[in-house]
Amino acid sequence: MHWVKFIPPQYLSRQARKPSGWFGRVLMSRIFNKVNADLNIFIKELLELEENDAVLEIGFGSGQLINQIAQITKKGFVSGIDFSDAMLAQACKANKKFISEKRVAIQKGNCINMPYPNEAFEKACTSNTVYFWENPKKNFKEIFRVLKKNGILVVGFRDRNQMEKLPFSKDIFSFYSAEEIKSLLFDSGFTDVSIISKDSSPFVSHCAVANKTSL
Repeated sequence: MHWVKFIPPQYLSRQARKPSGWFGRVLMSRIFNKVNADLNIFIKELLELEENDAVLEIGFGSGQLINQIAQITKKGFVSGIDFSDAMLAQACKANKKFISEKRVAIQKGNCINMPYPNEAFEKACTSNTVYFWENPKKNFKEIFRVLKKNGILVVGFRDRNQMEKLPFSKDIFSFYSAEEIKSLLFDSGFTDVSIISKDSSPFVSHCAVANKTSL
């Protein structure tokens, strides 16, 4: 992965936000699979999945986390939404078996206005996407809408201190501290928000765990 440092930061940042073409399908998939592996495992653990759960992943990338979730939710269902055609193709390939069994559904779209009814999912997650949201509070409110009462959202991210050391363009990425993520979730209606951190490779993984507590 040392070749990544030779990619112009602006181009790499655009591809990280929305992979496209051969570079997106092949190289960004490889980068995502390596860099997100530990974070995805961490997210899966914190979701505390049960076999009947309906689960949503926002920004599924190459589809590896969806695949891991579907192996557990054998009597449930996993939905995924991403606005990259390149990642849609890769995720469909990675989850071909589960899609054919009608246990996984993957579609193109964004998190601003998702095509799901209110209270459709017990669990939701997203990994390394919040940096690209123009209005993260609005996105979190939309996730809040599609979660059932007492539903759980897990947001995987790397904090500002780590992200600022990487070759990413600040015109494309927005960096957040753990406390800023926590505040955004509270402001979006979530309750009982906590930040849980774990040493991993190549970065420290942070997850915000937020609950939609019924009133």
